[in-house]
Amino acid sequence: MTEIIEFAKEHNVKTIFFETLVSSKVADTIASEIGAKTAVLNPIEGLTEEELAGGLDYIAVMRQNLDALKAALNE
Repeated sequence: MTEIIEFAKEHNVKTIFFETLVSSKVADTIASEIGAKTAVLNPIEGLTEEELAGGLDYIAVMRQNLDALKAALNE
């Protein structure tokens, strides 16, 4: 993890991404160490029946991911 933190500092990383299906602990720790924020990317594997019923599909999830990436790159 030290190597990741050093790399992130050297490259002025402002956002650490993590997936919806995993704990955010590592991302939170790295973000805290480098003064960055965290954001979520959804690999779509964990969609619930409620999300599917609400109209969330592959395209909608990928648009959400794209929005998260755009927001991070525009900082």
